[in-house]
Amino acid sequence: MSVTVRFEPLSPKAFPGGREPFRVRGLAYVAALDYLDKTGERAVTRTLSSVDAAHFDQLFVASGDYDVSPLVTLYVALARAARVTPATFVETRSRKSAVQMTAGIWKPMLKTSSPEAMAERTYLAFNRFFEPTRAATIAVTPGRFEGELSRVPAPIGGFYVASTIGFVAAALELAGAKRVDVKFTTQVSDGELEGVPLERMRFVATFMQA
Repeated sequence: MSVTVRFEPLSPKAFPGGREPFRVRGLAYVAALDYLDKTGERAVTRTLSSVDAAHFDQLFVASGDYDVSPLVTLYVALARAARVTPATFVETRSRKSAVQMTAGIWKPMLKTSSPEAMAERTYLAFNRFFEPTRAATIAVTPGRFEGELSRVPAPIGGFYVASTIGFVAAALELAGAKRVDVKFTTQVSDGELEGVPLERMRFVATFMQA
């Protein structure tokens, strides 16, 4: 990546009681807890602050929306336990999410006939997962896809960047692309929301046909 990103979750003291403005679909939490159960990593939640640990005691509804920072905090802790970078851990989880989504309930939305057609649709999945951060398709040509993320909270921008890299790469591969390479190329200020600085970022994915 040629951009500078951070994995610094927002403090629950700044936005207590689930009032963080940056939201993630409950499905992401359901998947994270399923991962903890399958890998036996539930103990990692006990290494979190009491506030963050308590967050994971609730019942998550897949269609609901929740603060994103506790999820980022969990992934940072899991990355530390696995001795990998947070970016690597999130990219890996996002790749698996792409496989599950394209074969599951979102199969009709993501079903495509080519990598280029898949590139046109990836923003749909992102925008169903996150608020108020948005993804958009800028341009798609044979073997190349340019997209943009806007209203990205700068302190946890790395989470959104790594999620996008993993998901886009896996989705394109599932649509038949080979040698997929996803890189973020630009990063500019995008104002602020409730005192949190926002960023706008563009990325380019290049690939070859099967």
